[in-house]
Amino acid sequence: MNRRILLALSAFVVIGLTVVAVAQSPVSPPTVPPAEPAQPATPRPLPAATAPVGSVPPVAFTETPLAQFEPLSAYPHQTQAAVRGVLLGANWMTRMNQPQGRFTFGYNPALRQAIPGDHDLKQARGALGLAQAARFTGDEKQAVIASQAILTLLAATKLDPADPNCRVPVHASVLCNRVGFASLVALAIYELPAADAKLLTEAEKLCEFLRRQCKPDGSVHYTDNASEDPTKVEPDGVNEFPGMAFHAIMAGNRVKPAAWKADTVKKGLEHYRAMFRTKPHPLMAATLTPAFAEHYMQTKSADSAAAVYEMTDWLCGLQIPGNDPRTPQWAGAFRGVVDGRQADIAPGPETGLYVQSLAFACVLTRMTPDLDRHAKYKAAITDAVQFLTGMQYVEANTRHFETTFRANMLIGGFHLSPTDGNLRIDATGTAMTGLVRFLLSGAEK
Repeated sequence: MNRRILLALSAFVVIGLTVVAVAQSPVSPPTVPPAEPAQPATPRPLPAATAPVGSVPPVAFTETPLAQFEPLSAYPHQTQAAVRGVLLGANWMTRMNQPQGRFTFGYNPALRQAIPGDHDLKQARGALGLAQAARFTGDEKQAVIASQAILTLLAATKLDPADPNCRVPVHASVLCNRVGFASLVALAIYELPAADAKLLTEAEKLCEFLRRQCKPDGSVHYTDNASEDPTKVEPDGVNEFPGMAFHAIMAGNRVKPAAWKADTVKKGLEHYRAMFRTKPHPLMAATLTPAFAEHYMQTKSADSAAAVYEMTDWLCGLQIPGNDPRTPQWAGAFRGVVDGRQADIAPGPETGLYVQSLAFACVLTRMTPDLDRHAKYKAAITDAVQFLTGMQYVEANTRHFETTFRANMLIGGFHLSPTDGNLRIDATGTAMTGLVRFLLSGAEK
C-alpha cells in the first residue's frame, strides 16, 4: 500500500514539473498611466541616437538580442512580460507547425477542435512572426521551421514566363491578395536569421513583382485587373496592402540596394500621406509607418520622418486610456474606425501591428532626435504591450483546462480578442511581430 502511494505521489510531482517546464506564468504588469495626448510644442533633443532596428542583415546565432535581457528581472514588468511572451509564443507556433510545412490554422479551446478558414495570408503572417522570433531568440529549430513554412508558401508562387527575375503569386487576389502575400513572404525571408542566398534571391523576385504594381503617381495597384480601381473593388485593402508592399521593398533595399526601391517608396509617401489626411485609418498608419521609418533610416529624408510622426501622433489619439468610461477593460488597445468615425470594436490581432508601428516611431525619435515624442510614444507602446500580452494563454489563465491539453494546445498562443478565446496562427504571428519590435525599439528599457 505504501509503495503504491509513493508511486502515485511521484507521478503527480513529475506531471507538475512538466507543466512548470512547459510554461512559466509571466509576472502580471501593473497598470500604466495613459499616454499624454498633448502635442509637444518644441521637441527637445536626446543626448544620442540609436542604431535603426528595422530589417537588418542576418546575424549569427551567437549575437542574439535575447542575450541582452539578462538579468530579465532588471527590466520593467512590461518588458519582462514581452520577453516571456515571445518565448512562449514562438514555442506555441513551433508546436503548431505540421509536417507539410503549414501551421495549424486555428483552434477552438472550448470545443477542442480546429476551426475552418485557413488562408495563405494568415499563414504568411505566422511565418513572418516565427522568423522574427527565431532571429530574436537564436533558436535554430524555430529558424528551420520558419524556413520550411516560407518554402511551402513560395510553392504558391511561380516565375513570370516573360521574366525569370519576377515571381508571381499563383492565386487570384480575390482568393488571396497577391500584393499582400508577396509582401509578407518577402518580409519573412528578410527577417530569417542567416537566410541563405537562394531564399534572398526569391525575395528579390517577389519585390520585382511588387515593383510592377507600383504606379507612377505613387499608388499601389493591389488588384489583378489593370483597368479597375482597387479602392472601389477592395476598399479596405488600401489600409494594408500598399504599406506592406513598401515595407517589403525597403527591407529588400537593406539587403540589395537599388535606386528604384527608395524612389518608389518616396512617391508612395507623397501619395498615401495625402490620402491619409483625407481619410485616416489606424491600419493605414500601422502599415505605412514601418515603411516610411525604414525609408528615413536609409535615406534620412525629412519628409519620411514627418510622415511617421504625423501618422503616429494620430494613432496615439485612438488609444484607450485606463480611465475610459466605456471600455476600461481594453485599456492600452486602440479604437477602430468605421466610415471615418471612431468605433468601440473589440481589439484583436491588429494590436501587434500598432505595437510595431509605435516601435518604429520610437526608434525614429532617437534618431532625429525628439525627446518629447519619445516619451509620448514610449508611454503608448508600454500600455499597448500590456494589453497585448494579456491576450496570451499562459499557465495562470488556463488552469481550468486539462494539464496535457493546455500544455500542448494553449500555452503560448494569443487568442483573437478579449471577447473571443479562439486561437489563430496569424494572431500569434502578429503578436510576435509587435513584441519583437518593441524589445528592439529602445522603449523597452
